[in-house]
Amino acid sequence: MKIAFLYILPIALLFSACDFLEVTSPNDIDAENAITTAGDAENALIGLYSSMQNENYYGGNYLLIADALGDNCTTGGFDNPLLDEIGGKAVTSSNLYVENLWSSIYRTIANCNYLLGALPDIDDLDSDRAGQIEGQARAIRAMAHFDLLRYFGYHWDENSALGIPVITTVQSVDDKVARATVKQSYDFIVAELEDALPLVDQSDRSAKYVNSATVEALLARVLLYRKAYGAAAAHASAIIDNNEFAFLPADKFANIYFLRQTSESIFELFFDNQNRSSYNSLTYSRPDALRTELTFMASATLHDFFVAQPGDVRSAMLDYSLENNDASITSDGSGRTEKYRGEDSKDNPAYIIRLAEVYLIRAEALGLAGGGLADLNALRVQRGLGPVNPAGEAEFQQAVFDERRAELNFEGHIYFDLARTGRAAEVLGDDFKAVLPIPLHEIIATGGVIVQNPGY
Repeated sequence: MKIAFLYILPIALLFSACDFLEVTSPNDIDAENAITTAGDAENALIGLYSSMQNENYYGGNYLLIADALGDNCTTGGFDNPLLDEIGGKAVTSSNLYVENLWSSIYRTIANCNYLLGALPDIDDLDSDRAGQIEGQARAIRAMAHFDLLRYFGYHWDENSALGIPVITTVQSVDDKVARATVKQSYDFIVAELEDALPLVDQSDRSAKYVNSATVEALLARVLLYRKAYGAAAAHASAIIDNNEFAFLPADKFANIYFLRQTSESIFELFFDNQNRSSYNSLTYSRPDALRTELTFMASATLHDFFVAQPGDVRSAMLDYSLENNDASITSDGSGRTEKYRGEDSKDNPAYIIRLAEVYLIRAEALGLAGGGLADLNALRVQRGLGPVNPAGEAEFQQAVFDERRAELNFEGHIYFDLARTGRAAEVLGDDFKAVLPIPLHEIIATGGVIVQNPGY
């Protein structure tokens, strides 16, 4: 596979969190000696998290584009045809946002491959620490492949040939890797996470770095998408039943976003004042911002959704008021999310996986007949709502879908939820839009080895 810059990354492994994204010639350093000591390996691990912080990955766009492709977001910005394609659900294969998604994620995978390839030859690294580094790198590599599969592969159909290129080794300029099938893609992702689980830290369950709780939660998510419901529920239970994570009281719900690493957070990608994310500038900017300054705004349909369920404390994280928004924002009923406030620090984390999602994973996986209603209602009560009593499985699954929208809006889920539950055409107009197009530059660079998704 010819990805624009994967082959020029050896030098990039000698990075700090701030300068990782600098790209230079591979001739500047001997790639074989880039990671040779324990210190190099530790720096390279930091760099894996840094590469995930790219604005086009978990630094902003990966999550927010998913909400814009669904019906939680409208798009703003200046006169930007590429952004308008996303807001209008008419994305083309030459869209730069799509190209940047693809390239940024494969860049993270490339750095995982460099680190994993070098680890066996490092002599001064304690074996336990080497295992922890390997486990984190494998988990991140698995998550990155899954993130690609969700956007670019037919992830809802394991019988489809339209998976993603699975990359497990350092690539040369001339390598061209075809798309794996969806089953092969899932097989790799699940195996990587299962291999990572016994290696990562089992005791420090903080949300800042990948640990055993992170991997259990990611396995639950992946297996739900795969429709391996029993296994998904089991991994979700490993999180829920150990009591290391807990819901905040309903009146403290906003602390999930205003504080850091709360008892509800399983994995947050950390940012700070020196290493800022783009979430605030993309969604809020400042109290008197104009529509042209914002990229992703809350849609009128999301407002209507919350109006229909009074008492939901999550509605307070959206502001559609005329008093607090310029008229240019509210002219079509749009508003703003307040999940990414912090106009001065702009250190908003990426909320990659939270306890509420794990409850909803287990609820969906168990179904109404299997006891999933208890998990659904447990979350609803914590968010200020009364319990529901669906009449049947279809009504129950709709309630789970709605609860995911209420809980996870602006966190990058609805587009994938629409696709995997067969609802994509209801929002995007056509079934083929349940995935994004493979970037045109990849089709051209590989001479057609990577095939395009139908419809594009």
